[in-house]
Amino acid sequence: MVILIGISIGLGIFFILRETLFKQTTQLPNIYRKINQTRVVRSGKPCDLAITRITEEQYAQRALRSGLIGGVLSVVMVVGLSVAAIRIPNFSVVLLLLCGPIFGVMSAHKRLAKNATAARRSFSYALSSYLDLVNVLLAGGAGSETALIAAAQTGDNWAFEMIRSALERARAERVTQWTALGELATSINVSDLTRVAGSMQLAGEQGSRVRASLAAQADAVRSRQMNEIEAAAQSATERMGVPTVLLFMGFIALLGYPALELVMGNM
Repeated sequence: MVILIGISIGLGIFFILRETLFKQTTQLPNIYRKINQTRVVRSGKPCDLAITRITEEQYAQRALRSGLIGGVLSVVMVVGLSVAAIRIPNFSVVLLLLCGPIFGVMSAHKRLAKNATAARRSFSYALSSYLDLVNVLLAGGAGSETALIAAAQTGDNWAFEMIRSALERARAERVTQWTALGELATSINVSDLTRVAGSMQLAGEQGSRVRASLAAQADAVRSRQMNEIEAAAQSATERMGVPTVLLFMGFIALLGYPALELVMGNM
């Protein structure tokens, strides 16, 4: 009986949400508004959504899909146990039916956080290249504003597009460029860009040389990236130590087994 109830609930949710799950809509459906009110969408950090270029509607779709898939898998598991004549308590059946959608939504949230971490790392790499281009233009005699905008226009990936949009918005709103970059850094939660914006603000307010400040920030970002790469390589090397030792032990066992078998046979 519980299995039939679970199947009915799963099919009902599927037929209700199939239009919003598998079709893109221009307006936010009511189900998304309810999810936003119950903080399911808010569980995905706005910074993670911004850095991954995902809207709340798209995240809601992915969370609902993952939850639905988890619910279907839990129903299939319960049905499989019933077909295999494995009796489990009714409480365990209800728990399985509830855990499937929950784990599905949690997996969508973890996938968003993982993609956001990778996107921030890629943005830092692009920022390092951007600062190098700015320094080259400044060394060629360009002004700070012209160098920042021209360097942003040389790249065509999403990181350069974000920087270019922030600088163009600063020009349109007649605000300082470091203010626009600071707002961008806050929205996507990239610490390297925050330090660059702070350094530019300090240089602009105190009349220091912007070129020297940006060069120092570029060196700092590049040094930190190199340290992270070296740490990751060192960690991978250490992880390879255990398989190497096990392989060596297996090789020794393979060589020693015939001799041991011969000795044991003669005894």
